[in-house]
Amino acid sequence: MESLINRSFVSLVIVQIASLFGSAVLRFALPLYVLDLTESATLMAAVTAAAWLPYIVLTPIGGVAADRVNKKRIMAALDAIMAATCIVYLGFEGAIDLVGLSVFALVVLYAVQSVYQPTVQATVPFLVPRQGVVRATAVVSQISALSGLVGPVVGGLVFGLFGIGPVVAVSGVAFALSAVLIVATVRIPHDAVERSDAGVVRTVLGDISESLSFLRHDRPVILKAIFLAAGINLTLTALILVGTPVVVTQVLGLPNQYMGFAEGALALGGLAGGIAVGALASRLKIERAPLLLLLATLALVPVAAVLGVPMDPLVAYGVLVASLFVSMACATMFSIQAVSFVQMETPGHLVGKVIALMMSLANCAQPVGQLVYGGLFDALRADLVPVVLGTAAVSFAIGLATWRVLGRGLRDVEPERSIECD
Repeated sequence: MESLINRSFVSLVIVQIASLFGSAVLRFALPLYVLDLTESATLMAAVTAAAWLPYIVLTPIGGVAADRVNKKRIMAALDAIMAATCIVYLGFEGAIDLVGLSVFALVVLYAVQSVYQPTVQATVPFLVPRQGVVRATAVVSQISALSGLVGPVVGGLVFGLFGIGPVVAVSGVAFALSAVLIVATVRIPHDAVERSDAGVVRTVLGDISESLSFLRHDRPVILKAIFLAAGINLTLTALILVGTPVVVTQVLGLPNQYMGFAEGALALGGLAGGIAVGALASRLKIERAPLLLLLATLALVPVAAVLGVPMDPLVAYGVLVASLFVSMACATMFSIQAVSFVQMETPGHLVGKVIALMMSLANCAQPVGQLVYGGLFDALRADLVPVVLGTAAVSFAIGLATWRVLGRGLRDVEPERSIECD
C-alpha cells in the first residue's frame, strides 16, 4: 500500500471525487427527469442510448489523446466544458423543450467521459509501480463507486424536493471545483510524443490500427474477452439501467427519492467490490475472475421474485436493492481485475489507446440493449418475470464462455511472458 501513498496519485484521487460526483448526479437525474415528464420507458431508454453514441464513437479518439497529449490539460479542459454545459442548461431551462435539453446535456456528458475515463486509466501506470497497479485501479474504482453512491442519493433528494434546476447547479459546481483542483494540485509525468506529419485523421487512424493489431496478434485473449463483455452490457447491464427506475417508480409506485437510494445501492456494491479487490489483490487470479460474472447474473433471480410474487412494495424494494448490491459488487470485482490485466499487459505507449478501445467496443452494445429493454418494459409491463429470467440465463452463458476464453488465452500468454523475462 505504501507504493500508492505519493502526492501525484493522491491528487488524482481527490480530483476524481469532485468530477465523478458531478457526472453521477447528472447521469442519474436527467434520464429520471425524462421518465417523469413522459412516463415512457422507451423514450427514457432512447435518450440514454442516444447519449451513449458519442461515447462509443469518441472513446478510441480519447485513447489516442490520452497517450499523445498532456493528461492534466485534457482533464482540466473537460471538466471546464461540463461546468459550461451546466450553465447553458440552467440558462435555457424553461425556454426550450426540456427533453431535448436533457438529451443535449447527456450527450455532452458522455462525450466528455469518452475522453476523460481513458485518460485517468492511462495515468495510473505512470503514477504507481507495477506491483501497485491492481490496488491503484481498485482505489480509482472505489472513488467512482463512492461518487456513484453519494451522487444519486444527493441527486434524488434534491430532485425530489426542488426539481431538476438545483441538481444541475450542484453538478456544475462540482465540475468547476474539479477543474480548479486539477490545475492547482495534479502533477502527471508527461513525455512529449513526436508529432506526425501525416495529419490528425491519419495519426488517429494509425494509432487505433496499431492498438487493434496489438490485440489481434499479441493479446487475442483480451480482444475475445472484450466482445464477451459487450454481450454482458447488451443484456445484464442494459436490463439494470432501464429496468431499475421503471420497477422502482412505476411498478412499485415509490417516489423518486427511492430511486436515488437504489442507484446508491449499485454504487455501494461497486465500492464494496473495489475494497474487496484492494484487500485481496495478492490472492486474486484473473483466470478465476469470470466466477464473479456468474454470481452477478445469479443475483437477478430475486428480482424476478419481486416482479412475480405479490409482496409489500417496501419489502420488494428491499429485495431489489439487495440484489443490485450483490450484482454490482461482483461485476466491479471482475471489471477491476480485467482493467488491471490490460494495464499490465499493454506497452506504455499503447495503454491509453488499448483501454479506450476496450471501453468503446465493450460498451457499443449497451445503447442497443437499452432500446430493446425499453420496448420490452413498455410492452410486457404486466409480466416482466420472463424478461428478467431470460436475461439471467443468457448472461450466465456469457459468463461461462468468458471463463473458457480466459482459461485458454492465459495459457497461451504464459510462454510469451517467460520469453520476455529471459
